[in-house]
This record gives sequence, structure tokens and C-alpha cells, in this order.
Amino acid sequence: MENTINTWAEAISALPDKDFFNLMRLYLGKIQTPYNKQRLASQLASFLKTPKNTKAILTLLTAKDLEFLSAVYFMEGIDKEAFLQFFTGSYQISEFYTKLANLRDRLLIYSVTKDDGKTYLLLNPVILPSLEPLLNIEELLPRPQVMNLNMDDNFVLTQEFLASFICCVRNNTFTLKTDGSLKKNAINRLEEIFPGREKCMQLLMTAFLNLGLFHESKKVDVDDDKLLKFAKLSPKQQYAFLCAASSTHLSREGLRKQSQLLLDTIASIPQDGLTEKSILRLAFILGQKGDSAGAGSAALKGRFAQILEAARAQQKPEDAAQNKDFLDRMMDSAVEFGFIQKKGLSTDGEEIYTAAELQALAPQNIKPVNIESAFSVSLMPGLALSSLLPLTHFLDVKSYGIVSQFEITKTSATSAFDSGMDVEKIFKTLETFCPYEIPQNMKVNIQEWYNSYSAAVLYHGFVLKVAKENIAFAENNPKIQKYVQEKLTDGIYLLNLPEDININAFFEECGLPAKNLKTAVTKAEVLDFPLLRDGRKPAFVNGAGHVDGRLGVRSESCPSSSNAEEAENLLVSLEKKLASMELDKNQKENLANRIKNRLIVTAEQLSSEAVRTEILEADGMDFTGKFYLIDAAIKEGDLVEIKMPQANGAGYSTIVGTPRNLERMESDAILTLALKDEEEHLNINVSRITHLRRLHF
Repeated sequence: MENTINTWAEAISALPDKDFFNLMRLYLGKIQTPYNKQRLASQLASFLKTPKNTKAILTLLTAKDLEFLSAVYFMEGIDKEAFLQFFTGSYQISEFYTKLANLRDRLLIYSVTKDDGKTYLLLNPVILPSLEPLLNIEELLPRPQVMNLNMDDNFVLTQEFLASFICCVRNNTFTLKTDGSLKKNAINRLEEIFPGREKCMQLLMTAFLNLGLFHESKKVDVDDDKLLKFAKLSPKQQYAFLCAASSTHLSREGLRKQSQLLLDTIASIPQDGLTEKSILRLAFILGQKGDSAGAGSAALKGRFAQILEAARAQQKPEDAAQNKDFLDRMMDSAVEFGFIQKKGLSTDGEEIYTAAELQALAPQNIKPVNIESAFSVSLMPGLALSSLLPLTHFLDVKSYGIVSQFEITKTSATSAFDSGMDVEKIFKTLETFCPYEIPQNMKVNIQEWYNSYSAAVLYHGFVLKVAKENIAFAENNPKIQKYVQEKLTDGIYLLNLPEDININAFFEECGLPAKNLKTAVTKAEVLDFPLLRDGRKPAFVNGAGHVDGRLGVRSESCPSSSNAEEAENLLVSLEKKLASMELDKNQKENLANRIKNRLIVTAEQLSSEAVRTEILEADGMDFTGKFYLIDAAIKEGDLVEIKMPQANGAGYSTIVGTPRNLERMESDAILTLALKDEEEHLNINVSRITHLRRLHF
């Protein structure tokens, strides 16, 4: 969205007449007729460009002002509803809209409604060059001071942990409750192997199921083909996918965007750490800037409603990944998996988090396996998951630790045989990772188990039979060999063909006569996981340098809005000037309130023309005023803040919502108020409202 002076002038001119002329009278005084809106907007720009006025506007900026303005600056083009989500938990909704209206009336921000019906917030380009040096990312992501360091050992997910978890699921009959949570027997078994990691186990189970690495039928089954694809990813990418998938079920594109966002967020956490609130804000900003955040591109990604609404079109409404609840859950998973770790407590008593140092993979030629007596196997760290999967496929995990303990049993060996491993593959795998010779009694037992297993074999799938003269052709044909699962005998092959394959076309491609075959289907081809790049830190997070041509750090030579004394002196001088003027009581009260809200920055503005005629608040006895405000809010789609007695008479409650209907009764009126995205509606007697405020922005 192009932020130019012409865009700002057009937006000002497009305001409703009441709002437009209120602004003009406030800053320019009496409006001469005939008037031209574009010319008035140009005069307003000249007012802002006057050095004395610019300095006064900057002097009156507060810390809260700078927080809002910095948020608009670093997420320029964000829509109003998404902006509200960014500040959820930091400000009440009424306080939020009051601040937006105040910044708009002070000519610091403006809004543009686009064809999609959304209202986007931008900084006023007239004053931006002077304002820009005051805008700092640390207004949004303050660096906490560590008071107490965390002395506990931080858990972090490892490749051995994932392999042990997969091994445990493979060799046990785990079933789930209807809500997807683990049943008691599964929790007890996992607790034996991974003590104190119940929550981690549940999150991993959810993630593996959502990623399709596990499937639930009568029990939880392992999808070996998809696991092999997953294991080819780097550990960071694996953990990012697991964090995202543990939070909700995502589309393929949604999974990529969420996982990439997490990698970028973690890469952007400074070494000193951030609080959870700041990390969530950081993720919000990075998501708003999109995949180009690290490259410093100014391209905007559209609405970021309900926090990080990437890939919304590809997702079901109930699975909308980019919302605050989702981001909270993904953050929780990242902490539980050790991807983000607690560093200590801040001076404000908040937890400080930093990015974890992940386990480094050892050189490929290491041999971390030790075979002990009674078929016990110990495994030291260092192997990648891609190496651990075939190794642990024929093992049964007993305990996880720095050195994990496994065992070779008939059941675990049979599971390996089911997947296509034979005795030679098992021996070769052990010899690859074990520095010693395999004990003879272990070899004998595995061979006996295999002989027993292969005494009778039932095959399921496509069987290809070729004539004797075509055997050499079939065995040298790459298109056929690609799908050969096993050679049953000369000229007869078990094929593992995708279920959606066109059989006739397949035979023609292979150069064989076309056949019509009827047989059981096999699994579809497994897709690779979405591509992720390494996490990268955008320039504005570094605390220095430029981002999209903007300064990311406040210049020491620029005027500081923290100069409270200078601001106070200006306000006092304006109040003294007002006190000396001959105006009636109501006019003075109105102008005094405008000085307090920092809308008046020069003595020239103190005139009756600057008195605002629009009323935005009404008290309980003013029934007509309340009715008028509600009716105006309905027509312009504004929120209202209502204060009214609680039903039990214990005090007063404050409600913020969107008025949808106002029905006049004989001696009262009924307001229908929509709360929280239309999820709930209240019918309120207007006469019971003790204070009503229209949140007009």
C-alpha cells in the first residue's frame, strides 16, 4: 500500500463531513466559504510542515503514543482488526479505540478503506520524516533485565528422543480417546520411558498424527514411508513442523508458512532474550511482513487478522491457523520441546526466553551403538533421525536418556521383517553403527526368528508375471524396478504401485502388453514435506541499521518524546493562555480537555472554532443523548462502551460491543449489542445504562 502525501490528502478529504470539518477547525480555525476540500487538506499539510508545529507535536508524544506509532510503522498497511489483535491483552478494547481516535485527531495516523472492505492504518507521510527517528522496535519489544537466572536443566528435543518415541509407538498397542488425547495405558507406558514428559508426549502424538507420520485405526500405526521423508529434513525443520502441527491440523501451505514463521521468530530472538509477550509480538510483526521479512522487502502480505492469518484460504474456518490462540499454542509447544528455553526472571517478574542451542549431529562415521548381554543395546547421541529410523526399527526402547537403552526382541524383529527388512539388513545396520562384532548368540536368534517368520508368507498387492524370455527385460527396466517390492521367483514380482495409477498406461510405458488387472490397492505415493529455509533475522530486530529504508534505532540527535518536562511546560503554557481568554465555561472546559488530550499544540488553535460540537458520551439521566449516540453508532458501524449495574447489585460492569439494533418502546428502548465477533448478543434496556461512550474511529 503506497503511503504518499496524496494518499493521505485523499483519505482526509474522504472523511465524513462532520469529522473533516472538526479537524479543519481544530488546526486551521474558521473555515471560509466557499471551500475546497483538497485545498483545505493542502493547508493542513502546510500546518504540519511548519517547524514550530512539528516540534510541538513530537514534544507531546507519550510512551504509549510511541508504542502505537511504532506498531503502525513496522506493520504499515495492517488492518484495524488485526492491529487490535496485536494489542490484545495489553489494552482494553475501549482504551485501544480511544487511543486510535486520539492519534488520528492529532494527525499522526490515518486510515484507508480498500476494496476488500477492510480499514488499513498508516502513518501520516507529511510528518513521517520528522517522526521516523523516534520510532524504535524496542517500543514494541523491550529488552528485559534479568533478575534471576534459570538454574534448572533445560530439556530439548533430540533426534534420539524422536526415534525412541517412534520406537515405543511401533512396539506398543496405543489407542486414543475421542478427543485425540492419550489413554491411561499409553501415558503409563510412555512415563516409564520418558519420565516427567507427559505433556511433551501428548503434543508429539498430536503432531505426528496431524503430519500423517502416525495413523489411527484400531491402534496408532507408524507410516514408515512418510517418516523417511520427514527424517531427511534438518532437525530445526523437523522441530518447527512438530511445533506447528501440535497446535492444529494445517493445510500443506499453512504448515509451511507457520513453520517458517516459527523458524524466523526463533532466529530473531536476541541473545539476551525476550518475554513471552514480546516473542508473540515479534512473530506477529514477522508474519505481517511475510516471507520477505528477512530480506528487507517492503511488500505487504494483506490482512493479518487474529494474528498471522497466513494461508487462510487453504484452511477450514475452524482450523484458522493464524490467530492468537494458535500462536500461543505454538509458542507453548516450542517451549515444551525446548526449541525456546527459559533463561530466567526479569526485574518485573516475567519469564525471559531465549532460542535453544540444538544438539549438533556427530560425523557420519561415528559408531554410537554398544551391544550388551541379554540382547540389550545402548545408544549414545549423535546420529541423525534418518540413520536412527532403520536402527531402531528392529529394537524396542526401554529408557531414554543421555545414553538410551534398547532391546532386541522377537516382537521388535518381527516388526522389522513386516516392513521388508531381512536378516542381512539388520546385521548390516548393526555393523554400521557398532564398533564391535555382533555376538553370535544374537545372530543365531535373529536368524531363527526370521526362519519362523518366513515359513509362510501371505503377499498383498500387485503381482507381475512375465514370460521367461521377458525376465531380463523386466529386471533391467527402471520403470518396473522402481515399483518392485520383492522378487518372489524368476519372472514373478510383487509391485508396490500407487492406488491411483492407470494400469494400462503403466504397462504401455514399460513396453508391456496392456492388461486389465483386478487386485487390492496399495498406498498412494508419499509427498515430500514443504520446503523451508533457515530462519533469518530481519534488519529491524538488530537494533540498528535500516529496514525497508527506515531506521531501526532511535537517533540520539533527534528530539526525544521522553522529555516529559518540555511537554509539561508546553501544556502549562497552553492552559495559562486558555485561562486568560474570554470564553464561556463550556467552551473553556472543551478546550481544556483538548489540551489534556494533546490535540492543541499552538496557542493559535485556542479559539471557539476548535470547540468540538460532536458529543461522544452520555450519562444515565440523558436518555435522548444515549439514544442518539447508539443510533449514530449503528449507522456508522462504531463500537460503544456501556457501563451499567450488575444484576446482583454488587457493582457496575463495563461492556464493549457493536450495536446492531435499537427498538424504541413506550417508556424505554432495547439495544441489541453484538459481543466478540457476533458470537454473543445481549438485549439491554437503554434506561439501565449509567454511562455510554461511542468509540468513533
